[in-house]
Amino acid sequence: MRILVFDADNSLRELLRIYLSGHGHEVLAFRDPTLCPLYAQLKAGACCCPQDAPCGDVVIIDNKMPHISGLELLKLQRRGGCKLPDANKAVMSATMTGQLEAVIAEFGCHHIKKPFQLVRIKEWVDDCMGRLILARRPVPAP
Repeated sequence: MRILVFDADNSLRELLRIYLSGHGHEVLAFRDPTLCPLYAQLKAGACCCPQDAPCGDVVIIDNKMPHISGLELLKLQRRGGCKLPDANKAVMSATMTGQLEAVIAEFGCHHIKKPFQLVRIKEWVDDCMGRLILARRPVPAP
């Protein structure tokens, strides 16, 4: 699976990249959403993923990022027509409050409270993979 990780903390971003890559995933890690090649196209009002497929399978984003919050990025993705299911997006926060959890849940996304256990991240990513497999369209018989 292709996993996009956004976190300004270099050590945490690298930890997630190494851990998830070690479990066979392609991980694209960014310190700032504006550095992601997708950001400029989203900012212009269009999603850069192909019409029939999302640009990634999972997004993990810290809520406190430079230039734009994780929630603002999710709103931007939604306006841009992002094809990735909201259930396969997670927002991380070291200051997770009940109110923030509720907003994230309204988006249909997962919340991750820092500090977290890597095994919990893996379990959630595995759940995301299961959702993608179930959502796949069957190949028509010849």
